[in-house]
Amino acid sequence: MKANYFLPFFILLFLWILIGCDPGRPYSEEVAAQLPGQISYNYHIRPILTDRCFSCHGPDAAARKADLRLDEAASAYQILQSGRVAIQPGKLHKSEVYQRIYSQDPELQMPPPDSKLTLSDHEKALICKWIGQGGVYEPHWSFVPVRPPQLPVLKHPEAVANPIDHFIQAKLEQADLTLSPPADKEQLIRRLSFDLTGLPPSLAEIDAFLRDNSPQAYEKVVDRLLDSDAYAERMAQDWLDLARYADSHGLHSDGWRSMYPWRDWVIGAFREHIPYDQFLTWQLAGDLLPDPSREQLVATGFNRNHKTTAEGGAVDEEYRTEYVHDRVATTATTFMGLTMECARCHDHKYDPVSQEEYYRFFAFFNQVDELGLTGDDGNAGPNLLLPAPETELKLKAIRQQLREKESALVLSNNELAEQQAFIKQLKIQSPSAPKQAGVHLPFDLIADEKIDRYAYSRVSGEAAIVEDTERGTVLELDGEYEFINVRDQGLFEQFQPFSASIWIRPQGRSSSQTIMGNSAQKGTFWRGWDFALDSLNHLSLRLIHALPHDVLAVRTAVAVPTGSWTHVAFSYDGSGRAAGVELYVNGKPTEKVIIYDRLQRSIYPIAFSKERTKTPLRLGKSYRAFTGEYGIFSGRLDEFHLFARALSGLEVAELAGTSSVKTVLEQYQKEPELVLGRALLTTWQVQHPPPEQLELTALRQQQQELLDTVPETMIMQEVAVPRATFILHRGNYNEPTREVQAGTPAAVLPFADTLEPNRLGLAKWLLQPDHPLTSRVLANRIWQQFFGRGLVDTPHDLGLQGSLPIHPQLLDWLAAHLMGNGWNIQELQKQIVLSATYRQSSKMNAALTEKDPDNRLLARGPSYRLPAEMIRDNALAAADLLEYRVGGPSVKPVQPPGLWQEKTSSTHLLRKYEPDAGSN
Repeated sequence: MKANYFLPFFILLFLWILIGCDPGRPYSEEVAAQLPGQISYNYHIRPILTDRCFSCHGPDAAARKADLRLDEAASAYQILQSGRVAIQPGKLHKSEVYQRIYSQDPELQMPPPDSKLTLSDHEKALICKWIGQGGVYEPHWSFVPVRPPQLPVLKHPEAVANPIDHFIQAKLEQADLTLSPPADKEQLIRRLSFDLTGLPPSLAEIDAFLRDNSPQAYEKVVDRLLDSDAYAERMAQDWLDLARYADSHGLHSDGWRSMYPWRDWVIGAFREHIPYDQFLTWQLAGDLLPDPSREQLVATGFNRNHKTTAEGGAVDEEYRTEYVHDRVATTATTFMGLTMECARCHDHKYDPVSQEEYYRFFAFFNQVDELGLTGDDGNAGPNLLLPAPETELKLKAIRQQLREKESALVLSNNELAEQQAFIKQLKIQSPSAPKQAGVHLPFDLIADEKIDRYAYSRVSGEAAIVEDTERGTVLELDGEYEFINVRDQGLFEQFQPFSASIWIRPQGRSSSQTIMGNSAQKGTFWRGWDFALDSLNHLSLRLIHALPHDVLAVRTAVAVPTGSWTHVAFSYDGSGRAAGVELYVNGKPTEKVIIYDRLQRSIYPIAFSKERTKTPLRLGKSYRAFTGEYGIFSGRLDEFHLFARALSGLEVAELAGTSSVKTVLEQYQKEPELVLGRALLTTWQVQHPPPEQLELTALRQQQQELLDTVPETMIMQEVAVPRATFILHRGNYNEPTREVQAGTPAAVLPFADTLEPNRLGLAKWLLQPDHPLTSRVLANRIWQQFFGRGLVDTPHDLGLQGSLPIHPQLLDWLAAHLMGNGWNIQELQKQIVLSATYRQSSKMNAALTEKDPDNRLLARGPSYRLPAEMIRDNALAAADLLEYRVGGPSVKPVQPPGLWQEKTSSTHLLRKYEPDAGSN
């Protein structure tokens, strides 16, 4: 009987276990009463899991425990290796998550005690009720494409002024609240003026508004402020903060930089009401637009505002990589509100951004032609020259004259026969060696560290004097500290022709090595010139105003052999162009490869003080060798020549011992071939420049002197040959792993094949209608400008760790409205300030104190602390020190003298500086 009595009970228990019936909720009635009726994964569960669970059970595969992901439904629902299921929808007691969060066993409890993370009873109850309701996952709200929501139906629509108020009023009605009465006109114009211009209204502006009783009085004030210079400066203030704008480098000696042209462009863009899609595109990729204008190039300074280093011991590639990382973080934060930098070393622990996707995004910015090690002061390239209109006219006239003079120097084949006078002169001179050598060092004798008897040249270090079986007494350098200083020589400007030759016998090395030069002083961006062997032993000549952008660089197509003697030489005609350079190996001109052909300004060495200096020419080394490009020469040197003019090919052959002017002259007299005649004519011309050549040099000097006075700004510019991008192990610049191509996080929006795989394609991707973040981020920031906080409290993070929007439908309406109206920022701002929500009184009452103390529901007008600049300008205005005038207010002088006075205009106004006034 007893067995039969208990049999039904056991059968029911078995069935209950089989079907997973809930024996009862694990939380109290008191906790249950505080739970929402319907639990949302996005708004209730995801914030808990993100904060307490995703570090071990989230997107980061390297940190994941038990191969369990709680950020994806498929993983959370699957059977684990233990045979259990983390979340079994609708079956709480069969869900391992439930068992673990309520376990008291330290070995089983989740989160683990050693994590120092805990769940409150309320949070545990939310998770349990969510599982019981089916454990339904939802995509993160900010990764869902923006769709304009329907306006809510209101019980009391009479208080609304525009669509914004519909969404606010709908929330207020749920809380049994309503909008507050409008603010007084005095308060309203003060609020509006600060929000739109950052400045208090003048007494005249207040009086005019009070006297205007028309229905359009307030809107007229809005339009006037939106169309003012002060509005553009107010908007630029926030954007400069986002773009990490500064007038100094930020690292090492924190030297000055001149980025005010970009700052002025930002102000002008807001002043001209440029649409945001254009504003974004120009700043990210203005240089990649077809035939970019000066404005479009200046705009790209947005991503050149990062910190840079001039510390001598810095590794160039390490810091170049750091600058790319900075651009990734700034671009992702500014335009997408994502913390992508978290995926630099591993998969993002919270947002669906893998390390591979991070470096695919990194690839967009890894193509900028720049160096990691910059100068102590000034702008690091690539830079853009910004001549004033009158200077541009002068330069244009000089360029036209240069073209005319250069054409006049070109002799046709027919004219050659008519100009034979030089033949007689060459015969009379009976030349046996090139004339006008500035320096000749044979290295046959070194005494007391002197290479020549006049002590112009000295050895630094312990250079060895050795007997060479081929060339007799020569100089040997071991690639450590030995080099030769040649005092007062090699100090050329870019408009001055010059040439040099030397015999070299390099040792086999994998690194680059300098043959001669006076460049590589980092404080002046490696200004000067150098003649070197690159890492593949190509012969290279560089004339440098500033690396890497204002430079002429050419190299030979073939390598110079190691372990044997080679005669190498170059000749430069003073044109400032790669076409004016010839490279010679063993007396013969060799095919050259143009690396960079954009030399614009002076190459004369200068000191840190920017004063011209007689930096000595060095053989075996340039000024400093830590740049990682050209180190110290290792091998033997002999017979150095330096000329303050261009050499002809015939003269170089004579220096190399493969031919001579005399021999060719004799051949030409026997058989006047055209090629021989041209070689002789060229030799005559370089030794006896015609008046047109001197006039050409004078014009080039004028052009350079003008360009040297022109201000510049840093811009973006792609490398000529695309740079490969690799996933970096733990983010270390010197630990590349697998190569990746440019791309974007798929969870945000896949990067279409039709888009260019560069920054321009990235800009287009950000502006696609289905992009879920760009418009929301901007709309949220604009809202914050007027209410002190955004609809999302974390404007820099709309990802899984960011705050949830208090008015999600309103945010989507603002974002959709922004895109639908051509990305017109001013139109959206006008919508906001014309709303009844914005115009409310900010007074508190008992009901608001109880139901909405932080004004999250916006049942009253905004009330927040002014930024520092506005506090200052308000104080100046209250003290009658702010003078309102056309073009913006300035600060009045204080009388009597001796009292404190503000000597400059309010720095908040961000006035445009003249080019010669500096940037600090």
